[in-house]
Amino acid sequence: MKALKSLATSFAIVATACVLAAPATAGDQGLGARKIEPGVWIAKVVEAPGQWSYVVTSDPSGRRGAAYGTVDVGLYTAGLDDMVDGTSPLLIDLVVTKPGVVRFNSVWYGLKKTSDGVTTAQIIYIGMNHGEITYVGRDKAEGVHNIEYYLPTQDADHDGLPDPGQLPIGGATVHTKETRLGQYVAP
Repeated sequence: MKALKSLATSFAIVATACVLAAPATAGDQGLGARKIEPGVWIAKVVEAPGQWSYVVTSDPSGRRGAAYGTVDVGLYTAGLDDMVDGTSPLLIDLVVTKPGVVRFNSVWYGLKKTSDGVTTAQIIYIGMNHGEITYVGRDKAEGVHNIEYYLPTQDADHDGLPDPGQLPIGGATVHTKETRLGQYVAP
């Protein structure tokens, strides 16, 4: 009987915890979500042609995460596009700052193939992007992106990031409409 009472008490505690935790994200269809929304996302720039896609994961708390992606359509490279053969993947750090809002910081590199036949590439620019993404509905978000470009010479300590105090050689602030890829249903 004592074991049954203990089991009932444990069940009640777990049920209460679930009920208390549920309002954090239930029923808001992404609005006011307190956690990073993992999955595959597509970001389309509102002001001009521009698009990237990325895959988001988060830690167990859902408040910190990372993403890995690709630049699909140009990113306002301050005239540097003519000098590059392609870009590296996007590497993105994410953190929830308030309900429904995620702050991010990302980096990628403009690359040119070397002409000496070596299979490596030369970094032509360092691309940085920082800003906020706000969840606006189920599988929908909007972003403000502050894109900046730096020369590799602005990374004197060779850690892959511009050194403190360096000013970007170009950039832009853009807005995105972002959609999480779900299961495709044919029309």
